[in-house]
Amino acid sequence: MRKDYLKGFAVFVISVVFLFGLCNFLNQAYRADKKEFWLDEKFSLKNTVQGKSYLKLFSKGAVASEANAAPLDYLFTKILDDAKEVVSSFGVSDEVYYRLWANFVMVFSGFVVVCFFARDILRSSFSDSIRMFQLFLLMLLPFTYLFRPLTYHYAAEVRPYALWFALWFISIGVCSLARTSKVVLSLCLSLLAMTMVGSVFQILAIGISYLAVRWLQSGGKKAIGESLQVFTVPFFLVVFYAYPAAYGNRSLEPWAAAWHRFFELWSHESSIIPMLLIVIGSLYLTKRTQSMMIGPLSVLIVFLIGPAIFLITIWRGYFFTERQYIYYDVHRAVFLLSLINALPFYLEKIKDQKKLIFAMVVIFALCGSFIFSKKTLSHIREVIHNVGVVLAGWHSCPM
Repeated sequence: MRKDYLKGFAVFVISVVFLFGLCNFLNQAYRADKKEFWLDEKFSLKNTVQGKSYLKLFSKGAVASEANAAPLDYLFTKILDDAKEVVSSFGVSDEVYYRLWANFVMVFSGFVVVCFFARDILRSSFSDSIRMFQLFLLMLLPFTYLFRPLTYHYAAEVRPYALWFALWFISIGVCSLARTSKVVLSLCLSLLAMTMVGSVFQILAIGISYLAVRWLQSGGKKAIGESLQVFTVPFFLVVFYAYPAAYGNRSLEPWAAAWHRFFELWSHESSIIPMLLIVIGSLYLTKRTQSMMIGPLSVLIVFLIGPAIFLITIWRGYFFTERQYIYYDVHRAVFLLSLINALPFYLEKIKDQKKLIFAMVVIFALCGSFIFSKKTLSHIREVIHNVGVVLAGWHSCPM
């Protein structure tokens, strides 16, 4: 009976996340309808998506028209393009239709992570009250990433950044589970490699984290063998699509000015360093949670090598733009997921029920102040308004 109760609450949490994701999907569709295509969106649709065959895209055909030759996002957009007449654009404008893919993957990624974690929580051996608390915190996950500046912006544009973020988020989610599936992780990273050539840095960061944690747990020989199994294919794919690539001299901005703009972005996000160090340290202290360090450690490594990533992209002749760092918007979500993983091992030590409830209330209050900023609350109000407008428009349409 108790298990049915927990399963019911897990279904409720997943349903709430799904409903919130659906509302955000409608909100982004509304935003997309009000936003004209940018010139590079038009260029990509015409010269890459419509101008190249599926086979050509797979074989790096996009390198002639795009700085990013990895084909996955272009392939799915091409499927949408080919199906346009068959589905009559689903009755929406081109601005909404071609942006459906980016909008969908942004919402879907968080939903997948929530489902993975809910399953892990139900399988754990903690008390019902602690697992209920974990599930309750998990319900807050969408608020930590959907309204971050870059994810919110690029969910409504025909560009590969939304898929890049989504696959990075899922990969980190898989790395943060109690048991990381080698097959699932390798598949996620392979898809990531086929989405953005810049994912080479993320794949390397996860590789370093995976090797270090597995080495800590089972020794060097086994760790190296497992790492080769997981990372050989993703690394081959990302190198295949990234090199050689003639980016040309795309860096028109003075180097000092570009560095200054990057440093503003990087330093603005630097508060995540102590936050991630705290949760990584908490996971390290308990042997049962050490495998869960792979995700947050990977995110921390990618952030710390941010200046090196900036220098390499500049040397390759590519100009600085904030969207190259859209994966930074996952930081807060990873912190919350790591907190959900670490807390039960400390909460279970509190035997007094009243003290346990008090600790949970304090933790929730701190999480609430961390998650629900003024900007987030403003975005939530915007979502409610825009969804209301969309639903009212559907209701008024003649049957």
